[in-house]
Amino acid sequence: MGEKIKTLSKGKLINTVFEIELNHPNISGYEEVVHIQSDSFRLEIKKNDYIRYALAILLAEENLRNLKGIK
Repeated sequence: MGEKIKTLSKGKLINTVFEIELNHPNISGYEEVVHIQSDSFRLEIKKNDYIRYALAILLAEENLRNLKGIK
């Protein structure tokens, strides 16, 4: 497992604390990875995939706000 570079975010969802970390790659020369983790859950994804997912969620939020007239 790669070494932690920094914590990107922390938050609570359904009474569970999650942390999102940026980590060095497991193998030298590979892409950095992002860990989304809690005490009972851990997801590891490539940094570029994480960015794509995050942008998709932000776009979905913007579209929902526009459809519902929420500022």
